[in-house]
Amino acid sequence: IVVTPRIRKVDLQTVIAQMFPQPKKIHNFNLYDIPFASVTVFNNGADIRRTLKAELESGLNEIIIENVTEDAIAESMRIDGRGDAIIHDVQFSQKPSKLHQSYSEKVDEIKEERKKIRQEKEAIEDEQKALKRLLDILEGVAVRTSGSISHQSDGSEEILPLAFNDESLTNLSKFFNFYKGNFLDIHQKLREANEKMRVLDEKLKKLNSDGSSDQKCEKTTRNISVLLESFGGVVVLDICYQVKSANWYPAYEICFNSNSTQGNTMKLNYYAKIEQSTGEDWIDAPLTINTVRPSTDFTIPKLGTKIAFLSRPSQPVFGNTTLFGTRPNGGTLGTAASPNVFSSATNSVFKIERPATIPSDSGGHKVMITSINMQPTMRHEAIPAKSGNVFLSASVLNSSLFPLIPGEASVYLNNIFIAKSSVKAVSPNERFIFSLGIDHAVKVDYKPALEFTEKIGTIAKWSSITHEQKIIIKNTKDERILITVHEHVPKTNDEKIKVNLISPVLDAKGAEGAESQDSADTPSPGARLNSAHNLEWTVEVEPHQESELLVKWSMEYPIEAIVSFREQF
Repeated sequence: IVVTPRIRKVDLQTVIAQMFPQPKKIHNFNLYDIPFASVTVFNNGADIRRTLKAELESGLNEIIIENVTEDAIAESMRIDGRGDAIIHDVQFSQKPSKLHQSYSEKVDEIKEERKKIRQEKEAIEDEQKALKRLLDILEGVAVRTSGSISHQSDGSEEILPLAFNDESLTNLSKFFNFYKGNFLDIHQKLREANEKMRVLDEKLKKLNSDGSSDQKCEKTTRNISVLLESFGGVVVLDICYQVKSANWYPAYEICFNSNSTQGNTMKLNYYAKIEQSTGEDWIDAPLTINTVRPSTDFTIPKLGTKIAFLSRPSQPVFGNTTLFGTRPNGGTLGTAASPNVFSSATNSVFKIERPATIPSDSGGHKVMITSINMQPTMRHEAIPAKSGNVFLSASVLNSSLFPLIPGEASVYLNNIFIAKSSVKAVSPNERFIFSLGIDHAVKVDYKPALEFTEKIGTIAKWSSITHEQKIIIKNTKDERILITVHEHVPKTNDEKIKVNLISPVLDAKGAEGAESQDSADTPSPGARLNSAHNLEWTVEVEPHQESELLVKWSMEYPIEAIVSFREQF
């Protein structure tokens, strides 16, 4: 227990007793009845602050705060105070609850009742055994009555057919009456015994259940005791402690409104989902969110660098390596890029405007952090060598003072849910981009590649291959779109291989090998090679129109060499 230095502390209890010989006044409070001053939620716990006002009498006063939740960390508890009083001691204690005080007596009663039931069950079991034995004897008598018994030389018995006459028939009739009466009587008693046994089993089951429930109620009461010296008056105590079973995570609602006259608008609703099972309900609690959260995010697949290299003709080709001019199955080259993993830790504090109630039920309870109006810039991307889909994304500037924490987002278009997306870590005044899924209104047609081979040179023979890839983009939307197409252009570090991009024609800036346009900046129409030596060709396509792109490059290499390709990330 930590006692802050703002209130003077005296440790000599003997001195206190001499100065104040009169009995101390005891004030009892239930922790759950003390209102919240604040609740700060972390992603692995929460800090609780409650404020208690107490009217003290002159002399020694003891304030007992009962029913402290078991989830509270004892070492984190601290008491601070304001008012005309001196704190002499603060104690944290655990003792059996009031339910436990009567628990042992109830256990003794249950044990005695169980003993009686078991004795009754044993008596009934003896009765059942006796009745079953009587049935066995009766059945044996019936078998023997139906014929005479012949003893064999091997010691066995053989029942011979009964010789019927008037005397035997009379005796048989008497036996049947005897057998019938006793058979029915024994079975009736067996049924009664079985029913008694069933009733006793139910009673025993209920007793066991009651005993188990009472055992679960065998809990300790955790109390805080504060010893104060006062001359009378009101004091205010701040009770602070931390709990373990609480956490929060961000959630977003991204609401797009598409209007042909006013353009695209976006509202981002920023929520905190709080879960807690601390054993105490946070009723009308002033909430503060402390943000510390790593995240994993999945992005649009990326193109690696396509490396051209020379290999010996006799060397076999394995794996994903393909000879030049051979098209991989399905029109793809290599394997798709694996999702990138992003880890970010951002320390910020968000204060929730209105008090909220978070019950201790382990459920996710959503409270709003803020709502931000944004102006999005829509952009499309296509990687036809990897996928026939066109991906829609939005570039947005976080113009608020709130940092965004990585989390899931529900995307709505004109109040209709369309997709699940994700938001990365974004600082204030930072532009970010997030995926809106696949736009089926924009289609990309990746035509089969054409390749032409020829031999050039008079003295030194060279092989020259020209590769043509036609890509057609169809816009079926009612608005103009901006789309960037990503396509391989081979790169080589071998001076014997020469690669020349024929179409599109790049200007000096586009041929420099700039960073990839996967940033949040809006791309400009035109073509360029990025740092991975991949072509990024951005075009505008008018409504209900199509645009044809021709990617053409040539490669020259020694005629005796074989060029192979591998995709490098």
